[in-house]
Amino acid sequence: MKSEPIKLRRLRAGFIDREEVANLLGISDLYLGKLERGDKKTSPKLIVRMAKLYRCTTDEIFKDFNITG
Repeated sequence: MKSEPIKLRRLRAGFIDREEVANLLGISDLYLGKLERGDKKTSPKLIVRMAKLYRCTTDEIFKDFNITG
């Protein structure tokens, strides 16, 4: 089974409904699903919004996406 760290981070932050999170982030539910499955990468701006929403650091989100600098 493929690891889905972004989905796990969402669930640990207490967000069960993916559609709600997508709306809060200003993206589509479909796009969030692709991010969570690892099918898409995202912009630094969205990573900042995700970190605020999930109450974690941007470094943690970058790590979840396997993005290194």
